[in-house]
Amino acid sequence: MSRHLFLIRHAETADKEMGETDLDRKLTSKGIHDAQNLQSFLSEVSHSPKIIFHSHAVRTTHTANLLAAHDPTIQLIVQSAIYHATPKELVKLIQQMNNDWESVAIVGHNPTISAVAQDLTEQSIRGFSPATIAGFQFQVNKWVDVMPGSGLLTLFKEPNIL
Repeated sequence: MSRHLFLIRHAETADKEMGETDLDRKLTSKGIHDAQNLQSFLSEVSHSPKIIFHSHAVRTTHTANLLAAHDPTIQLIVQSAIYHATPKELVKLIQQMNNDWESVAIVGHNPTISAVAQDLTEQSIRGFSPATIAGFQFQVNKWVDVMPGSGLLTLFKEPNIL
């Protein structure tokens, strides 16, 4: 059996406004547009995820909601630990996923998302701008067996090429 993982950096975010915390930063109109385009793209991908984990930040929550907007079968799961996760902690989260889930997405933050994407495969991954997605396939029966370097990069798309 294989497992499919999609790592997604949240869409473009506005600068913090006066009195606003980093957690409260909102998507820009370009970010909303890019996330909607990403949703259209992702809906056509084989093994499209039905589970989307995201941090509790406004920008990841909004991105995840836009990704699930046209598919009521997608389950959104808030995982606050994603917000400050180190690459090692995010890999541990992946390894603890429910084995009933064959395909999962994580909407998170840089630099962690790009570092984990690079760590999971031996293939080279360049930059990871907002609303970028990297898809991986792992030839494992259980998520716990996902290890650095064990993933096959199956897709990599930036918002300007969606």
